[in-house]
Amino acid sequence: MDKHHNHLLLQHHQHLHHHQKLSLAKSSRQSCSEWIFRDVPSDITIEVNGGNFALHKFPLVSRSGRIRRIVAEHRDSDISKVELLNLPGGAETFELAAKFCYGINFEITSSNVAQLLCVSDYLEMTEEYSKDNLSSRTEEYLDSIVCKSLEMCVQVLKQSENLLPLADELSIVTRCIDAIASAVWICAKDMN
Repeated sequence: MDKHHNHLLLQHHQHLHHHQKLSLAKSSRQSCSEWIFRDVPSDITIEVNGGNFALHKFPLVSRSGRIRRIVAEHRDSDISKVELLNLPGGAETFELAAKFCYGINFEITSSNVAQLLCVSDYLEMTEEYSKDNLSSRTEEYLDSIVCKSLEMCVQVLKQSENLLPLADELSIVTRCIDAIASAVWICAKDMN
């Protein structure tokens, strides 16, 4: 009976784990209509690599210098659609930047920090426009978390390949290579 009971518990655990995976996959694909203000109609559509995001000007212009400038330049025509060409990281990364503008939390990781640094530069999401903006948050993560881990540095370097030359201009590549070199030097020094 104990063996049968353990088998049932294991099956139940695997079933729950499977549903957890499915719900995580579903939540990562949620459309922006699920996380923006539903009771306020969209007043701007941002197009990125063929993907359209129906958003609101205020949260975007309060954090992004580029979008603020575009909206200001078209104030007379009351611009309602903007296409962002060559946005680093594409629509997936823009969605994270937009969520940041709306104050929606998401995790900065070694898998997305390079894209977020590049998109924050492209969108001009700096301290000049808002305190604790995306640029400073991602810079802090890169310097204080990623550059302390050999494995994370390698992962960020791989992510940076598709973001060149901007990843190089923002010193993402150099900081990771320097951190790897330091780790190797410390390891070699400890071996002697």
